[in-house]
Amino acid sequence: MKKIVITSLMLSAALISGCDNFKNKKDAEAKTEAPALEDWSCTAQANIDQLQDHLKNEYLKELNKEIRQSDYEADQQLMDLIVKNLKFKIQNVTTLTEDPNKAKTLECSSQLLVVFPKGLQKRAENAFAERPCDEGCEERSNYTLNDSLEDGESGLSMDNDQLKGNFSYSITKTDKDGLSLSVPSQNDVIDSVVTVTRHAVLYAAYSAQNKRDEESYQQGMESQSQQMSLAQKAMDIRKKELDQDNAKVVDRLNQTWDHFSDEQKVQLQQDQADWFEKRDIDCKVLAQKSVYSLNESEKETYQKHSQYWDEAMNTQNQELQYTKCFNQKTTERIVYLNNVFN
Repeated sequence: MKKIVITSLMLSAALISGCDNFKNKKDAEAKTEAPALEDWSCTAQANIDQLQDHLKNEYLKELNKEIRQSDYEADQQLMDLIVKNLKFKIQNVTTLTEDPNKAKTLECSSQLLVVFPKGLQKRAENAFAERPCDEGCEERSNYTLNDSLEDGESGLSMDNDQLKGNFSYSITKTDKDGLSLSVPSQNDVIDSVVTVTRHAVLYAAYSAQNKRDEESYQQGMESQSQQMSLAQKAMDIRKKELDQDNAKVVDRLNQTWDHFSDEQKVQLQQDQADWFEKRDIDCKVLAQKSVYSLNESEKETYQKHSQYWDEAMNTQNQELQYTKCFNQKTTERIVYLNNVFN
């Protein structure tokens, strides 16, 4: 068997962001020292065995790189288990080149089967469902790991801890009787293996992050509840003050009106009725002004906590502002009537 030298191998395994859809990105080429092939053949078992081993090594390199760049700590024990047990199997190989003996390049088509350690698929699926939002969780309640795999263009499927899809490669003769082996740099299968295992080994870290996020959320909700309670108390105190003022001004208005003679009351009756209507309409309009349109200097004390209001408290604020307007305009009317009486 003559010695055959592999001069180059192009392989890229890339992870995508968002909800792990596998989309095209810029090709990345990396020259590596690959084992020598045994024969000018797509189907030679020795060639396939060496290609399988090399694909696994390149996959592990890419996985390790992705884990190093991750913000989460991987499960090293599981990583070791994967290194030991994950297998790449190239099967159903077809030589696409019509006359291999005359060709400079053999185009090879196959199916790549990746066998995961038992239980890895389920762990990856659970991890995908629980991935933190910085891993892309916008649709995680409906979008599954299998959905993301099926979105690729290689007919991917995953079942029973096995991932399979279409895989192609080529072998080219060089000028010095060597061979150049090329693997597509955008291969969905390799990308998928990296994605599945990455989620699996980060599952514990995802769960820990989610626990921290939940604790932080609960603390935030507790703080929000406390501040809302404070805002409600401030509003209730202001309501009590305005209601007391309201009772006083209504009583004073009635007393002022009673000072008039019957003849004066008849003369002022229509004017008083018109004023009642204008006061009520004006105050209803003015009370609808949003607290968020007020300058800080215009806000009452209770309104300075408006960022913690809910819809009911916004409604209550309008009621308070109506009462405040009512009291002010009624006080002005009392002054006017006293001037008329005098």
